[in-house]
Amino acid sequence: MVAELDVFEGDLAGTSVVEVEFSSERAARRFRPPSWFGRELTGDRAWANQSLAVAGLPDRKGEFRLRGGEDPGIGVARVIAARAAQASAAVRRADAATDPAADVHEARKSLKKIRSSLRLLRGTIPDQERKAANSSCREAAAGLAGARDATVKIETLDGVAPNLPGGSGGAAWRRDLEREADGHRDDLTPDRLRRVTDLIEGVRIDFVGRDPGADPEQVAGNLGRSYRRGRRAMRRARKSESAADLHAWRKRAKDLRYQLEILEPRLPEFADMRRRAEELADKLGDLHDLDVLAGDLVGRGLGEAEAARLRESISEARERLLDHCLRLGERTYRLKPGRFTNEIAESLGDAA
Repeated sequence: MVAELDVFEGDLAGTSVVEVEFSSERAARRFRPPSWFGRELTGDRAWANQSLAVAGLPDRKGEFRLRGGEDPGIGVARVIAARAAQASAAVRRADAATDPAADVHEARKSLKKIRSSLRLLRGTIPDQERKAANSSCREAAAGLAGARDATVKIETLDGVAPNLPGGSGGAAWRRDLEREADGHRDDLTPDRLRRVTDLIEGVRIDFVGRDPGADPEQVAGNLGRSYRRGRRAMRRARKSESAADLHAWRKRAKDLRYQLEILEPRLPEFADMRRRAEELADKLGDLHDLDVLAGDLVGRGLGEAEAARLRESISEARERLLDHCLRLGERTYRLKPGRFTNEIAESLGDAA
């Protein structure tokens, strides 16, 4: 096969697009792009030569948000395909990288965003298809989880105990975590990464150019559902302060953040809420990392004094962060769910 590389100049300087022609759709699906190919753009009209000549480069931020005049349902499907292409490219880079941590992290983030996006299409595409796509993303992320989780434990430990003495139990714990992280990176075999890529590509292909037939009111209702679930999760977490309830709240906060992000061009009045949801999801993520680290400490067999000191450091950091999350959550979810949904539906309907 021949790869044709278009290298642009003038206003499009710095942009390059590679094209490969295939004898059949089956041959195209079996093709394994090298890591330097980057993200798949097939089906995205904004990257067609005519569009580039007339309209110039697409807004990179806008690739993952609704575009001007775009139907909300069609836009959500396009974003799902674009996020899948982004995740697939990151996995290919991870396969070629000496240290794949950053690419694994990017792929997992994209997969989470796809799962949140799918919830905006609830009731507009068959449940079986939506659940299958969600399951593929979950399985793909699980295939990358070990390498990422081990790295996060090290970063979290460095945050709560940055100056561990070389001979301390805490320093020994960190060295154990580093060895485990190296071991998990070795788990990223070509066969595993190929399976992960196949799962992601299946989702991308299903949503390229798709019109799910969702009207603005349906999309608004699904966003309202995510908001309502997040509000309930916040109340449970505030009451129990348990790791499980806080982690469940984190998932719902991420849904709100990613869904508002996609629809933000039509919902400028909700930009502040989207920013608060983003901060909340990040802080709840940090809280989850502390809970995971505390659980890991239990089985490490450190000396009693050293373990107590580390537990105290983790507990103090958790208490501060929990208080911040609860206060931020009250600001993020201040609207009643019915009012929130009605305002979203009105804004999306007016824009349409």
